[in-house]
Amino acid sequence: MTGAPPAKVGVREILALPALRTILGVVFVTMLGFGIIVPVLPLFAKSFGVTDAGAGVLISSFALMRLVFDLVAGPIVDRWGERASAAVGLLFVAVTSALTAVAPTFAWAVIFRGAGGAGSAVLFAALFSYVLKVVPRERMARSLSVFFGTFNVAVIAGGPLGGFIAHGFGLRAPLFVYSLLLVVSALLFLRFVKNPGRGVNSDEEPALTPEEAMAERDMPVLRRTKTRVARLLRIPGFATACVLNFAYLWMVSGPLDTLIPLFGSERLGMSEQAIGVVFAITLIGEFMVLFPAGSLADRYGRRPVTLPSFAALAIMTIVIGLSPSVVVFGIVLWVFGIASGFAGVPPGAMLSDVSPEEGRGTAVGVYRFCGDVGMVLSPFAMGVASNNLGYESAFALGAIPIVLALIVAVRTPETLRRPVPA
Repeated sequence: MTGAPPAKVGVREILALPALRTILGVVFVTMLGFGIIVPVLPLFAKSFGVTDAGAGVLISSFALMRLVFDLVAGPIVDRWGERASAAVGLLFVAVTSALTAVAPTFAWAVIFRGAGGAGSAVLFAALFSYVLKVVPRERMARSLSVFFGTFNVAVIAGGPLGGFIAHGFGLRAPLFVYSLLLVVSALLFLRFVKNPGRGVNSDEEPALTPEEAMAERDMPVLRRTKTRVARLLRIPGFATACVLNFAYLWMVSGPLDTLIPLFGSERLGMSEQAIGVVFAITLIGEFMVLFPAGSLADRYGRRPVTLPSFAALAIMTIVIGLSPSVVVFGIVLWVFGIASGFAGVPPGAMLSDVSPEEGRGTAVGVYRFCGDVGMVLSPFAMGVASNNLGYESAFALGAIPIVLALIVAVRTPETLRRPVPA
């Protein structure tokens, strides 16, 4: 990292980029639908008469299929572009979500929900690739904080709404609403989003020689992917970004999305509406700090934000399982959300720091693959732990990957290069 910290840049300057404003509107509609189903999905699973571990299976099925398609999604985006790839991904998830809602048995619900993960892999590869291309690297963390903030505002709005929809119309209704919003998002994407072309950071990145690029293009798809992954893993900081993403999404999928609704319902006797509200409290805490986290990460580096935030996240994950009442539960989740907000920004910014223009889709695919490994393993692991060891031990076990990622980050040099001020 070189140079003095850059001048402050506010949200208004970040939103001055028209391409980013457009995609944020589409993301809001998409994540509003996602927020509607998050609080009730474990309860929807248990309506089939399955255990906590079974609820984890339903959630993991989506991430498992997305995991399978992650390394394919990047090349798809590189070939067809962000616009078409995202629209197809949105429509595919919409159809599979509606099918999940009408599933006659738990097995069919798992199959349909899992199939949606393929569309999600392509969708989020396209969205993330789009942001990495249109945003200058020296503003990446702040732009990602706005991007994630849009996610959170939508999920905050969707959480309580999902609880009320489920309470009034049944646990299948939120899935139908989610499907409709995904169709709306696809239409908005096709209408307003254009392919960004070559990234704005491409001139700053080392390129392959023309001969190397031509030889790589002539390789079979699997060999080309293997070659690009091997090259990425030799770049300092790339593996760390992937490990941090694994740990962060482990936390989101297991302790947050799986254990918290079950703990609130079964240990504290909370209703669906109340669970939706505490999810909103968590996301409000996260939203409050997202832009300050991005600003600090762009001005002073990724490490000063990563290390304390992941330490706090590990501690708060353990503390959640010790909550004795609904009030304490809500307070703990608010603090947990603050830690999560600071921890969620640096991994993606690190990826932008170190990923080359050539094969950027592959870099995004590997990064998301590592995160989805966490999303696949965590819900089932947390469900098994809560069934056999109790919620306190399950939350404590959920903190272990966060601690391990913190150790890796401590050993990684700063990735942010600052040749010019933001």
